[in-house]
Amino acid sequence: MSSPSPVAQPRPAATVLLLRELAGELEVLMMRRGTGLAFMAGMWVFPGGRLEVTDCTTSALARLAAEAPGQQARRLCDAQGEALPADVALGLHVAACRETFEESGVLLATGEPAAEIRPGRLAIRRAEVARDPSCFVGLLEELGLTLDVGRFVYWSHWITPSVEPKRYDTRFFAVELTGAATVEADQSELTEHSWVRPQSALAALSRGEMQMVPPTMLTLEDLAESHRKHGGLPGMLAAERHRETPAITPRIAVTPSAYRVVMPWDPGYLDVPGEGRAIDPADLPAHLAARRSVIEIRRRGADRP
Repeated sequence: MSSPSPVAQPRPAATVLLLRELAGELEVLMMRRGTGLAFMAGMWVFPGGRLEVTDCTTSALARLAAEAPGQQARRLCDAQGEALPADVALGLHVAACRETFEESGVLLATGEPAAEIRPGRLAIRRAEVARDPSCFVGLLEELGLTLDVGRFVYWSHWITPSVEPKRYDTRFFAVELTGAATVEADQSELTEHSWVRPQSALAALSRGEMQMVPPTMLTLEDLAESHRKHGGLPGMLAAERHRETPAITPRIAVTPSAYRVVMPWDPGYLDVPGEGRAIDPADLPAHLAARRSVIEIRRRGADRP
């Protein structure tokens, strides 16, 4: 009798919710993963990716702005609620900027030379960074840029369910995209991009026009609700700067017709096999209390006889 496959350990990662406001409407940048990829093929996601060792080096952390998010970084915890080492917590901010640059071409950095970068030259350097993440720090040093992470708002913390063969321990950061910026998908992992209103993306999901995983769905709901509650993007980010961000590790129950994605605050969470800590509904922050605790995703072919 074969032994069960070992549970994959989640790799640290960072995702950026790039936000803008047009005519009073909130928009977020979403990108579509290639249909031929082994992981999350065809899904619409936010820019982001895994933490690299080079994101945590002294030279990388030196590229954080003087107002580097020390207090915010201290709020980044592991799945058990223990604070991350300082270099890892700050390195996740570097990773967020690097991955956003690789995937979308948006460089979240400040400095006088930033306005003088020729688009063609930046595209070449972007390709270099995609091949070798350590090149990102060299690019910042060469151009005299610092990463504009002081405006980041630590939005949420999601961990891939333990049944998945590839897992990530992902921190979501929200930031307003100010000024003009050209977005271009990298055409390797990501093939399309779109600035969308959260409600419109959710409507497209319900019509089968977009595919996305539950953390993305709930994040869109959260963004729409927060923007509506606080009356605009600046007020929203200011109000959410110190929001509670417990680690969320969904569990997945498989039925003949659907995958039931169960959140840690659902009463039946511990009845579903898998890793993850339950969250007492009484301890839920308001933004999570408003979210669904179970999402059902119909299995392909479930309607066939």
